[in-house]
Amino acid sequence: MREIAVRGFINEKFNTTFGKGLFRRAVYNGSVELHNPNQKYLVDYFSYLEWEAQAKSDKQIAATNQLTNSGIAQEEDMLFSWLVHYDPLTKSKERVEGYSVYSPNTRELFIKIDDPANQTQDEWTLNVHNCKATGANKPVFLAANVDLT
Repeated sequence: MREIAVRGFINEKFNTTFGKGLFRRAVYNGSVELHNPNQKYLVDYFSYLEWEAQAKSDKQIAATNQLTNSGIAQEEDMLFSWLVHYDPLTKSKERVEGYSVYSPNTRELFIKIDDPANQTQDEWTLNVHNCKATGANKPVFLAANVDLT
């Protein structure tokens, strides 16, 4: 089983503007770290309607339809993110296929990554733990299948 850790941070810029009529709508920002091979992805968790509006590719539109048909999209307080692969050496960011769904109520996080170019095609369902020490640059939640201590 491939090791994964997802860290979620409060988006300090939530609901601030970055242009006329344009608002930052992600409730949480976060990172996804994988081992063997090491890969990093960035996530921004939105309400369903905000997330669905960002769907561009055929696979993303298929994912929104699948989640709507399953009933998950209609559940209260669910948050959704597309995935961006992050290369720490070049600092380049590239959208990849896949998505993540976070339920603060049940404290569960699902993530599906379909990124063959970076040797990652897998999915995980993880339990989410709220962090006790919060503050600037500290995550508010953590989801992992490994002990991070």
